[in-house]
Amino acid sequence: MGFGIMFLGFFFLYIGAITPLNVFTAIIGSAIILLSLKELVYQNKLFMASAISAVLLVIVSVGCVFVDLLGNKGSLSYDIFFYSEQIVATLLGALLMMSIYAIAKSVDLPKIQTKCVITLVFIIIYAVCLVLYNTIFADNEFALSRLYAIIVISQIIYSVLGLVTVFNSYMRICYADDKDMTKKAGNGPMDFLNDKLNTAMTPKERRNNNRKNKK
Repeated sequence: MGFGIMFLGFFFLYIGAITPLNVFTAIIGSAIILLSLKELVYQNKLFMASAISAVLLVIVSVGCVFVDLLGNKGSLSYDIFFYSEQIVATLLGALLMMSIYAIAKSVDLPKIQTKCVITLVFIIIYAVCLVLYNTIFADNEFALSRLYAIIVISQIIYSVLGLVTVFNSYMRICYADDKDMTKKAGNGPMDFLNDKLNTAMTPKERRNNNRKNKK
């Protein structure tokens, strides 16, 4: 369904975030996650929000690389792209966990729901501490050292736990050769077109169907 591809994207995006190549892994990871959401967007509206966040993350991450190549690292424009990248990446992680929680609830998988909630808690802790680190306590060396430790630990925990959650979703919600969920019908023009294409018959199938009806 898409969780297998999402697992790979999650690895690049969130495990890669703790490496020196975090901006490049953000581009790769968000692009892969966006690809994985092609089918999942039909299951829950939050996956559509995740897809929009993934697109934004690709844009701001490319912006970081572009500004850096121009030699403007440390400038206001770079800071804007850099902080935007952190905000959107955190938002994407939160939306993915909320979406997976909703699907796990619909198919009665409480363990995956619990993992989603715990992961989301650590994402919130990371986000709050990151904001405090860059605003209120920006000039407090004692507080900064403590906040930095919490930021790193919470980031590692939610990255690993999120990876486990996505993998469990791949194993339990939709197996490789057994689709447990089908696309929900929508009211938009693209949903109507997609439904028509899925139910359309080839000329040969139409002739065979007409013969069966005549009988």
